[in-house]
Amino acid sequence: MLIHPHRPPFPVRALAAAVLAAGCASAQAAEDFQLRYNLAGSLGGEIFAPPDLEGLAGGIALTRVDIRKVTGDDGHRLTQTVPGGTVPLPAPTPSALYPSYGPTTGRIDARGSLLQWNLALAWLSQARYGGGRLALAVNLPYATKKQGFGADAATPALNWHPAVPAATQAAVQAQFGAQFQRGITDQLAAEGGRVSGIGDLELHAGWRHADAQLRVLAGASLVLPTGRYDAQAGPDIGFGNFYTLRPVAQVVYLPRPDIALAGRVTVGLNTRNHDNELRSGNWASLEVAAGTMTRLGPIGVHVLQAQQFQDDSGNRWGTSRYRSTNAGLFWTTRIPVVDAVLTLQYMATLQSRNAKHGTYSQVRVSKTF
Repeated sequence: MLIHPHRPPFPVRALAAAVLAAGCASAQAAEDFQLRYNLAGSLGGEIFAPPDLEGLAGGIALTRVDIRKVTGDDGHRLTQTVPGGTVPLPAPTPSALYPSYGPTTGRIDARGSLLQWNLALAWLSQARYGGGRLALAVNLPYATKKQGFGADAATPALNWHPAVPAATQAAVQAQFGAQFQRGITDQLAAEGGRVSGIGDLELHAGWRHADAQLRVLAGASLVLPTGRYDAQAGPDIGFGNFYTLRPVAQVVYLPRPDIALAGRVTVGLNTRNHDNELRSGNWASLEVAAGTMTRLGPIGVHVLQAQQFQDDSGNRWGTSRYRSTNAGLFWTTRIPVVDAVLTLQYMATLQSRNAKHGTYSQVRVSKTF
């Protein structure tokens, strides 16, 4: 045995660590390469909601997320450079004869899916304050998450001292390559899997003004780390052991009763993750939507841009600034039997950096009481 069977060479460990940090690995990547925000879209047919809303409302949403890749800082699949080093040979071989190897780059293939239910309750005051009504809401998710990983990394060639016999060189290179690839496969298996559970609870408070042409919403949400999270390998439902405050401002303008234009600005302010001391940089999102009222209900398009405006702190990937541009369609209709509102939404990622890249589909039903 020319290489210790229980001590993988350094590049195996280094690339395995890189793979563990990618895709859905929240232990090493800021917020799991995602944000605490609904990328299926927060502006749908509800932009046509009547101005006189008040009292209690409830809703349930089902969201399906399919991730086909995770992007790096260049917008392409996430990669990691593994530094070079040397491979020790059995004693009494002098260290001067140890083979060296140069750096190599591994391309990480991360795929996964999320099926999430959200139960929400909202209340709008009957009384008016400053021309608008006070709004309170709570949102609790339950999700099932699956993830899997692959990596494409060429085994580096070993550089030898001429004094080492050719037969020894060939044997060590073969064993080195086998351990290199096996180490990556073993580590990837630990990060894949399936998990279900309650996610991170959201509490909302705001103020809503609405008249025939203009609807304005201003407020903030606080996201609590109630979802399951473990800094070790494996999938997580929660985003991490930290809090996010999300101030939001939304404006809807109806130039005529059958046309609506809407814009929504959200800012995400994160605390430090107490489990791994990583602090995800603060971020902002801009969502715009345009819809028209048809005989079957409102239909329209929406575009969402979300990105960090602050670097991560303590992230092994560096600044790792998240950026994602998404676009899609929405349709809303009324269910007369139960007097409820049904909304279908779809979003697809157009381009991204340091982010999950995929599609987002959502079905939600809401009802006022």
